[in-house]
Amino acid sequence: MTTRRPVPPLKALVALECVVRHGSVSLAADELCVTHGAVSKQLTSLSAWVGQPLFADNRRRMVPTPEALRLAHGVNLGLREIYDVIDEVCGTPPEEPLLRVIAPATLAMYWLIPRLPALQHSALRVRADVRYTHTQDAWQELAFDVAIRAGQDVPAAYEQATVMQDRLGLVASPEYAQESRLRCGRATDLPLFESSTRPGELDKWLAAAGLARNDFDRVETFDHNYVAIEAALSGQGAVVAPLAVVANLLKRGSLVQIMPDTTAPGPRFTAVYDSHAVNGRHARAFIAWLVAQASEEDTPGHLLGDGDAMTAERRTLAALSDRAQHHATVGATDL
Repeated sequence: MTTRRPVPPLKALVALECVVRHGSVSLAADELCVTHGAVSKQLTSLSAWVGQPLFADNRRRMVPTPEALRLAHGVNLGLREIYDVIDEVCGTPPEEPLLRVIAPATLAMYWLIPRLPALQHSALRVRADVRYTHTQDAWQELAFDVAIRAGQDVPAAYEQATVMQDRLGLVASPEYAQESRLRCGRATDLPLFESSTRPGELDKWLAAAGLARNDFDRVETFDHNYVAIEAALSGQGAVVAPLAVVANLLKRGSLVQIMPDTTAPGPRFTAVYDSHAVNGRHARAFIAWLVAQASEEDTPGHLLGDGDAMTAERRTLAALSDRAQHHATVGATDL
């Protein structure tokens, strides 16, 4: 007789997936119809089961570790499989196409996921399941319908479109900015943050500002860019960040830009898809929607150096999106 492999408590796995998806224990508790304490207890038991922390030590926001992100993604895939089988058994009509979207963790957390409610209320009849990726991930080996990449080469087999060309700026919490003595290009004794996954970005901004690393008391390096941004959000220091990516945080006043006249070229975000895949038509329409979302940003980050080329590319994508929506309406199977 085969012995079943031990697995963590299913309630704890569902709680983790829900917390990672919402970025909040309270919102997860509301969805699961349990108390805040019950969700926290499930997370604690799961952390003890796997033998490592699942979230970074941050009081303002639930920041999952890379291991927690992978585990939550696996749980999400399993739940989707269960839901699909239930629909099949019960004869429930199929839902709207679900696009598998992979994106850099920082872009996904601060730019893409906050826009998914707008996607739900848009004319597009698609849903997006977003998976975070990190710089060291072999993204081409992952299952995806749309992949968003930052300044990386894309194989010729894929179609691609530029979503936005970002710009880098120095940002911090309002409290930090008030305390900081970085005024009119003067250095400060408070720390600067950077990430090992974004080499050179801090130096680009410092060069644009006419400053150097040794002008500052210290520069602290984190493993991931979103961790550096979270450290800045908690008022511990300032970070050079892509301005369009953190536009929502700037608009809400969670972050403010220090020396706003000083920016430097940032990453170019490109959306990649296989036009011949089953969801190729829907992926193309989704990318057109992303481009439109980026063009609406009222920050310096989305401005492009090759504006004419980008405008032409957006017009082409918009036309393709209109065609995709039209065919979806009349029931066509291909463009």
